Amino acid sequence: MAIEGRALLTLFKELDESDPDEREQKITWLKQIIDYVKSNTNLPLGFEWSDVNVPPWFLRRLNEMGVIKIVFKSNKHTGYMLAVPPEELEETLQGIQNPQTEQPEKIELPPDFLDVVEGYDDLKEVIKQSILNEEPVHIMLAGPPGTAKSLILMEIERLPGSAFVTMGTATKAGIRDILLYRRPRFLIIDEIDKLSDPNDISILLTLMESGRLVVTLHKMRVDEAMKVWVFAAANTTKGLPPELLDRFMVFKVKPYARDEYIRVVTNVLVKRFNKDAELAKYIAEKVSEYSSSVREAIRYAKLCKDKDCVDKVFSTMIKYR
Repeated sequence: MAIEGRALLTLFKELDESDPDEREQKITWLKQIIDYVKSNTNLPLGFEWSDVNVPPWFLRRLNEMGVIKIVFKSNKHTGYMLAVPPEELEETLQGIQNPQTEQPEKIELPPDFLDVVEGYDDLKEVIKQSILNEEPVHIMLAGPPGTAKSLILMEIERLPGSAFVTMGTATKAGIRDILLYRRPRFLIIDEIDKLSDPNDISILLTLMESGRLVVTLHKMRVDEAMKVWVFAAANTTKGLPPELLDRFMVFKVKPYARDEYIRVVTNVLVKRFNKDAELAKYIAEKVSEYSSSVREAIRYAKLCKDKDCVDKVFSTMIKYR
């Protein structure tokens, strides 16, 4: 294992075992170091404790772990530099601040699980059976926008031990970091048809086929057993590697008609976002004039508490579309 990999693992373990207040303080200090290094690219003599406003003892401890290294030393001054890439250090801190969810041994579905999804009763039963199964069965929902795909993923996201990632906005290490740091039971991947990074694909293939997480983090290799159910959504399956598709049960879903969309969205906004039924239906009707996205209606619901607000947002959306 490379020195950098050992250093990050040691740091992760130490922060993870610290009490919450101490952990937050150390993370704050580490971010100050990262910010200083990024803002000062030319540091031939490194940085001192006074430059980054961090106690000397903490810098000495980071040096012992191999996170930083001494680049200059005199009777009065000690200069340090990061011994690991700042990006890798930031990812480690993100893993600590978004810790893995404690997973129950047995999953119990909420009584209203998938109730907001209109129709698809047979498909909903298969999804429930998959979730409750002792061994992972991976499911992909494929179809154009305006189907039940997003709704179903949002419902699965309610379950304990779930982690959500959208490939359209994920960082290069998004899937890797979620698996490595959060250890989810249910990995939910939206827009999987935008998955293109070979590392992400390799990680998923191994995870779904053999139940093992195999990850390389800056020359540090992690190989461990991990039981994860993968639920994904795609607008199209074209372009996805055949070997990845082969690991999924793929269900093709059709778009809702406008009246169905209005009923579904109204139901979601009332049951999941506590909106008044009249306002929820008004939002659904307005959004349906230009979009079939449930998430678009949810954004309205988060912004607006009355119809006047809905009208203003709607007119602005139409103007700038």
